[in-house]
Amino acid sequence: MDAVNAEQVAQVAPAADSPIRRTFPGLARIAEAVQDFEDVLGDFMSLADPETAKKLARIQQQTREIEPSVTVIGQIKAGKTSLVNAMIGAPGLLPTDVNPWTSVVTSLHINTPSPDPNVKAKFKFFDGAEWDRLISNGGRIGQLAARAGADDELEKLRLQVVAMREKARARLGRKFEMLLGTEHRYGKVDDALLKRYVCVGDEELEADDQGRFVDITKSADLYIERADIPTSLCVRDTPGVNDTFMMREQITINAVRDSRTCIVVLSAHQALTTMDMALIRMIAHRASREIIIFVNRIDELSDPASQVPEIHRSILETLGKNNAPANIDIIFGSAQWANAVLSGTIDEMPDDSTNAAINWTRSAFADRVDTWTAEHLVWAASGVPALIEALAQRMFEGPVLETLQKSARQALNLAQSLDVVDQVRILEQEGALTRSMTPEALDAELTRIENDCTERLLQRTNLACADFTNRIDQSYERFLERATSSLIEHLQTNGEDAMWHYSPLGLRMLLSSSYQVLLKKMHAIAAEVNGDAARLVADLYGRTFSITVEGFKIEVPVVTYIPPPINLGQTIALDLQVSWWKGWWQRRRGYQAFAEDFYKLIRAETDPIINDLKTIQIALFRERTQKTLTDFLHEQRELLTSALASSDVSIAEMKELFGVNAWEDRQAGLATVMDELSVYAD
Repeated sequence: MDAVNAEQVAQVAPAADSPIRRTFPGLARIAEAVQDFEDVLGDFMSLADPETAKKLARIQQQTREIEPSVTVIGQIKAGKTSLVNAMIGAPGLLPTDVNPWTSVVTSLHINTPSPDPNVKAKFKFFDGAEWDRLISNGGRIGQLAARAGADDELEKLRLQVVAMREKARARLGRKFEMLLGTEHRYGKVDDALLKRYVCVGDEELEADDQGRFVDITKSADLYIERADIPTSLCVRDTPGVNDTFMMREQITINAVRDSRTCIVVLSAHQALTTMDMALIRMIAHRASREIIIFVNRIDELSDPASQVPEIHRSILETLGKNNAPANIDIIFGSAQWANAVLSGTIDEMPDDSTNAAINWTRSAFADRVDTWTAEHLVWAASGVPALIEALAQRMFEGPVLETLQKSARQALNLAQSLDVVDQVRILEQEGALTRSMTPEALDAELTRIENDCTERLLQRTNLACADFTNRIDQSYERFLERATSSLIEHLQTNGEDAMWHYSPLGLRMLLSSSYQVLLKKMHAIAAEVNGDAARLVADLYGRTFSITVEGFKIEVPVVTYIPPPINLGQTIALDLQVSWWKGWWQRRRGYQAFAEDFYKLIRAETDPIINDLKTIQIALFRERTQKTLTDFLHEQRELLTSALASSDVSIAEMKELFGVNAWEDRQAGLATVMDELSVYAD
């Protein structure tokens, strides 16, 4: 466990001078890779004609818009916000005293240009429908309580919602209804602004308006420049999952879906609690390389050197029992230590925290205690350097390389098209080429390829989706049958007074397995159809110009990343051990009543999850696979049509455009560019 921290920190340790210098090779690697690719595009643009240069500019912009994202999730008071502040090197930026009623996902866009240059902060409010659902049924918990017939619980929830609404109305007055569904935009980000929208306020409105909009704020987008972070990225801070109304849970699920990587923040002094099971359910359907567990607040441990290994073993055991992915990186640290270093206040840390830091550094960084400064050691012990490096590696291997591959294939197809046109000009000048393809005939051939490939993709994906729907329907029915049978057996053995519990893990595993089968099948279908489309287009080049160019091929498009079905982790009745569930049990009498009511309750609970897989997830597959094929064929139509037209330009005219020597240099330069692009395209 110590090696996980020490090995990564050794590469990213700051200089011994003060204040601490944050250097992260992993993030620098991303910036260098993007810059190197842009340099290749720049070389290509210098060789291209104006029309091709415009296409390359679009590819260049696509590359510049790379913004890898990570979502930070955890319980309230696990220290998520403090960790986010430390990660971006801005202690105190986001308020850490968060209102338990707040449901704000805060996205920090680091070094990413705002869509509106004049807007640096944007706050979105809940709309009227979201508030109506909360008020009418108490949110997710209210729905569960209503199905259970727990009238007392429903009344408590109703009173809590009314109190929350009245507090918001007291702060906002007549503006309350007017603000729902709208957003506020600002040209700056400052402490006072964040306190109004993100930070808790007292019950009575304070002079500085702290917490004025907090009750109705749904999300915040902040655009921040950080010179010490060499690339663009988005860090999302989420509300805690232990929310009475579970309103946060769905919002957090959506945020996790939007990010490729997820950091799960646990609290060292209470890892793992029953509340953390909700976090594990959320991540259980992601790949291990998309997850990092950060065990925060080791500064609160009395003996981290001996306690951390025990906590590590406990976490691994719990992850295994809950079917979480294997080989998840687990990093231990303290956001408090990191922020103390960044703010230059390590000498002001409490004695207990200082003693814990000494204890941990002597264990985890024993070989560096005599050579590093105290500031250096505490920074390494905080775990933040190791966390950033682990995160950077995942970002580089995932969204960054995938975007570069996509862009490189587009650029390479452009270069291949230019190369074909050059060959045509040479052969025509030598009188060795007779064309037979007219623009009208080319258009008809392209339309035929598009119709055939699109129809084949649709038919094959329809079959795969129908098989998936049947598979999960069968899995669902088997789960309900087994659960009901288990309930009857329990009643027969133990009677009606003994509480009974049944884990939904089996259902989630069955659904996840079916989903993985669909995922593999859909990618295989898309790869085959896209490959056939590329070969047909490559053949059409030869028929259009009546030549064969050695080594010529069309790069096959790749379907972009498809987010996992995070809703499989949504809390359902069987996950909860609360008073209304016990009340549901106590109200039933008779085996038949138990069985029938249980069947209805669990079906009502799980139907939305099943429907999400059958509708949203399948629709996402269809949209991504079809868009990839459509965009590719549209791009090829544009290239081929343009190539046919530009090939009418003679070599003499091209030499006049570029210059004689420049024309000859262009041939060699184009070959070099294609070789360099091929490295990224593979």
